[in-house]
Amino acid sequence: MERLLKLAEKEHIEIIWSQELSPTTPPIAAYNLRCIIMNSNWYNPNQFIFQLAHELSHLIYGDPLDLYLYNQTPAQKFKIESQTNDYAIQIILHLYNESPYNRINIVSFMQEYAIPTHLESRVRFLINTL
Repeated sequence: MERLLKLAEKEHIEIIWSQELSPTTPPIAAYNLRCIIMNSNWYNPNQFIFQLAHELSHLIYGDPLDLYLYNQTPAQKFKIESQTNDYAIQIILHLYNESPYNRINIVSFMQEYAIPTHLESRVRFLINTL
């Protein structure tokens, strides 16, 4: 977590940890404010690293127009979220992985960072292309 917080600081992104949200309220990034609200009550704290990497990706790699497109169609939202998941996985790989990418045990990597199982094919692809 410390490495992600340093990345946020370097990118001038404020992280706020809320203790007032329900366990199922996901984190959110505010592009114009360069701020992320994380839910410290989240039902699965093992997901904090992936969630924070995901929200950082919205702010670091996202486009201000994403908010507009995000609210247009499910296809646009899916495209933005998919791209953001890819960036989040890449951030985690770069910040936390200390072995060559071709030696990563994908299942262990995904379990360690609580990366959702539906992203396994993307994790495999990204590891094979880095």
